[in-house]
Amino acid sequence: ESELLVVLVDLHPVWWADHKLSEVVQSVLVLLNSHLLNNPLNQVAVYGYLNTGVHMLHPTTDSTVVGECKSGKFEGFDQMNTQLVLNVRDVVLGCDEPEPHQAIDGSLLGAALLRALCYCNVTNKAVKSGHTLHTRILVIKGSPDGRGQYMTIMNAIFAAQKNKIAIDSVVLGEESTYLEQASEITGGTYLRVSDHSALTQYLLSVFLMSIEFRKTFNIPPPNKVDFRAACQCHGTMLDTGFVCSVCMTVYCSFRAICQSCNAHFKLRTAVKKVKKTAGKRKLENGKS
Repeated sequence: ESELLVVLVDLHPVWWADHKLSEVVQSVLVLLNSHLLNNPLNQVAVYGYLNTGVHMLHPTTDSTVVGECKSGKFEGFDQMNTQLVLNVRDVVLGCDEPEPHQAIDGSLLGAALLRALCYCNVTNKAVKSGHTLHTRILVIKGSPDGRGQYMTIMNAIFAAQKNKIAIDSVVLGEESTYLEQASEITGGTYLRVSDHSALTQYLLSVFLMSIEFRKTFNIPPPNKVDFRAACQCHGTMLDTGFVCSVCMTVYCSFRAICQSCNAHFKLRTAVKKVKKTAGKRKLENGKS
């Protein structure tokens, strides 16, 4: 048996303008190296996602990076670490310079989850018969939730649940309702880390071990999860709302045209007709 760990790192340029990305990258490298040391058959993959796209950071087809054996360090670890740092640097430098006081829109978390699920599926199909590969996803998120990604994220969550892929979540910024639901539904662990200098300790003590072993350890208890749906227009959690019958998008108020699938509805006209016919029946009953 072996385990595939797919790590999704939020690289939103506006959010990281006020935080130290290098500390988080170093913590992720420690986790990846420790995961590979646990079992020589273990595998890792890293994606970086931001508000403009999703980039694969490791493994890549770039063969120009050569690892060096220094102070007893394994050559493969040095190659992976160097490749990951260079790819993160290229992605960050390729972004536009954030403007002062620029509003932070959400990163493409839904697209990153789908890319990770596709990678897990491809890797599982390549496994030889007689070998079992367990897969899980670790999301490291800093930027706030994007209000227009609810349906994409929920579809990815249910796909992960069906394929028995746990989604672990580490939130560095404000609380994420999407990731709370993702970890609760798929059987993963949700954790908010306010002190970024302690991220390495949290990653090694909570997320290095597999899901089945966490039941025997004293890990931070989960928060109470809000399973209400979020509206597409404002991203607020709703008790009651309007749902598109075509794509199941949720709105807080009636929309004649769905913003997701452009379906047209005439609910208000139908309601008015029902009221008119009910009024006519009352008049007819009164006359008779």
